[in-house]
Amino acid sequence: MVQTSSASRRRDLWRLIWQIVTGNGLLVILLLAAAAGSLATAWLPQAPTADPQAYARWFSETQARFGKAVQTMQALGLFGIARSFGFRALLALLAATLLLRLVERGDRLLSGAARWKWVELFPLLAHGGGLLLLTGLLITHLWSWRVEGLIVQSGEQLPVPGTESWIALQEDASRVTHSPGIVVSIEALGPGVRVSAADGAGNALAIGQAAEADLHTELTLALAKDQHFAIPDAQLIVQLTPQSGHPAGAQTPVRVQVYRYPPVQLETETVVTGDAELGIDDVTLNLVSQPYAQVTATFNPGMSPTGIGIALAIAGLVGSVVRSAHKPRTDEED
Repeated sequence: MVQTSSASRRRDLWRLIWQIVTGNGLLVILLLAAAAGSLATAWLPQAPTADPQAYARWFSETQARFGKAVQTMQALGLFGIARSFGFRALLALLAATLLLRLVERGDRLLSGAARWKWVELFPLLAHGGGLLLLTGLLITHLWSWRVEGLIVQSGEQLPVPGTESWIALQEDASRVTHSPGIVVSIEALGPGVRVSAADGAGNALAIGQAAEADLHTELTLALAKDQHFAIPDAQLIVQLTPQSGHPAGAQTPVRVQVYRYPPVQLETETVVTGDAELGIDDVTLNLVSQPYAQVTATFNPGMSPTGIGIALAIAGLVGSVVRSAHKPRTDEED
């Protein structure tokens, strides 16, 4: 008798727990909390973690926006909500709740299939879509990446740092191609050159930039800003400056200034467009146009399940709302 009563209480306790975790009240609370966290993430600028320069820029902008409150907000974790343990635990609990509700409703549907109508599938779509959405977000968090500010010049195939992916710009700079599975967006287009130099006998001269210790017979330069290089054997310094107010690309005029040293004095100055060949005494300077593109590469394997999840959840919610609105009339008709 005592054992039967104890077993009955345990069953009642588990039944109560099951009703709570699969009930509407807990789901509404979790959804509201997740929505609040997502809105806070969208409204508050979240701190970058991988790039120190991006973090410094973010901190400067955030401090200008929130002033002295930045330190307090940072201590509360408001600038890293998505990375916080609490928010991740909330999403995990929401996913577990949706899974249990999906199991519970699926079991009810299968056990009473003869009495259920097709409209009863809408709640399953809503719960399954929400679960798929959270799965997509998890995949995005674990395996997605984004690399900004990549410079690729025409005819060049550039590996994306830290990945096995690549990006290439066609010879005429008309289109960016890339390895499968990534998304590439163009941030800017601009002029670039491939430069070489030769002496009077046609022998290649070594050239190099001041920031480099080694010399080359050829340099490829993206003219996102002023560039300069030296020809040590000829005691020449060349500065290349893209001219503003013109369409970016192969036909952007470039100002070429050649200085002789020592002492540093301007030897010649001209503006060229496209390919050009300049003579400075017995030195021939060859400039071959090679435009560049500044791009952002993104890999997000969770995008597809996230999108499908959103579509299923919306379809399930709309269907459930419509079904609820017409349920009284349907009952009367039945």
